[in-house]
Amino acid sequence: MGCGSIKKFIVILLLLLNVIVFSKTLLVLGGGGAAGAYEIGVLKYITENNVEIDGIYGVSAGALNGAGFVMGKLDEVEKLWKSIDDDDIFDLNIKDHHPKLKPFVFDPSPLYTFLKKIISEDLILKSKYDYGILTFNMTDFKPVFIRKEEMKGKMVDFIFASASYPLFGAIEIDGKKYTDGGVFSNTYPALLAEKYGYDEVIAVYPVIDLPTDWVIYSILKTKKNIIIIRPSDSVPFPLDFSPDYSKTLIEMGYEDAKKILSKK
Repeated sequence: MGCGSIKKFIVILLLLLNVIVFSKTLLVLGGGGAAGAYEIGVLKYITENNVEIDGIYGVSAGALNGAGFVMGKLDEVEKLWKSIDDDDIFDLNIKDHHPKLKPFVFDPSPLYTFLKKIISEDLILKSKYDYGILTFNMTDFKPVFIRKEEMKGKMVDFIFASASYPLFGAIEIDGKKYTDGGVFSNTYPALLAEKYGYDEVIAVYPVIDLPTDWVIYSILKTKKNIIIIRPSDSVPFPLDFSPDYSKTLIEMGYEDAKKILSKK
């Protein structure tokens, strides 16, 4: 083998090693309200089969599910979904609400109280996983993507903001009102993968409904480094929370992930 051939071989070998050693995978979890239980099944498959994940970016229900995974509390979040009812998420009395919240049609104080109990900012900040959420700044009328280091001191509020279904209204953070990131898009964070150093993406989308979502989804489908997991059957209306729906969705998510990720 000549000197030139050896150099080419070394370059190719280094490139291959770089891909193998430094490849990073981002898991993106979209929103969908009650349909968010589907993602728990996917996360269970990922955990049980040691699918390598380096970071999780979530929108709406995906922000909550992602936080549970990052904290190592997936079992607790699964128990929530399997026992969940409308009363655990919102009530109809918008006058008696948490002072930080600005309810619209429904009062999401029950959800906010739950998040304050289960979310540990310390665990998320110390986790080996990169974690980020998409929310929508109603004051400035623009989507805001924010990672865990930037949420320090306000972790629960930002996660709640992302998970606050539009009919729930908003939460005030530093004098500005924030609401559900799904108002802008459930699919958008997957487009940020390259910006934050990810080579591969696993995107889980229980619901795709907005025009923005469909445009981004059509772009993502053309990329070879993105695996998309979607429900193989119908999902409930976003506000139709029930233990029976959740159990069915969790099982569906697990089987759909198995079907797709076992080929990875």
